[in-house]
Amino acid sequence: TNSLTEVRQALRVEPRTLIGVGLLVAVSSASLSLFKGLPFMTGLWYSETLPVLGKIGTPVIFDMGVYIVVVGVTLLIIFSLIEEG
Repeated sequence: TNSLTEVRQALRVEPRTLIGVGLLVAVSSASLSLFKGLPFMTGLWYSETLPVLGKIGTPVIFDMGVYIVVVGVTLLIIFSLIEEG
């Protein structure tokens, strides 16, 4: 458990926090279309082109939210397995 404590301190973020943030990002990006009177999860694209990313839209932000959730759940499972072992 000493190494697990070191890993948790190195991460500085609890896996449950990552899950919550990821869900918030994903649901928020999927809901933005509702404010424009469009169906839920309709892709919206920003007119400005970013230097490195190019054109970015809500589908990319949604995918980033899902990625954060997956990382959080994976870390939670790994930490749980280490604690049991």
